[in-house]
Amino acid sequence: MLLGVVRVTADVGELSGLGLLTWVYPPGLVDRVVAACGRAEHRRRLLPARLVVYFVLALALFSPSPYLEVMRHLVEGLRGQGLLGN
Repeated sequence: MLLGVVRVTADVGELSGLGLLTWVYPPGLVDRVVAACGRAEHRRRLLPARLVVYFVLALALFSPSPYLEVMRHLVEGLRGQGLLGN
């Protein structure tokens, strides 16, 4: 089943890694899916649901990399984009 075609208009370098994840799965979409699954957060946590979703996607994208390295890059990238709190 084909859900749709994504046309790439941004520079490919900008869409590698984390940029690709947040471009294909914008934070608002991730938050709505988490809420629709009944897993919305009622308080701030050390490991927010949005981060867990991006972490699982990043593990698939960078499968040969160690978990901690993937998490470190993910947190740095999300924080750099202003998508993660302090």
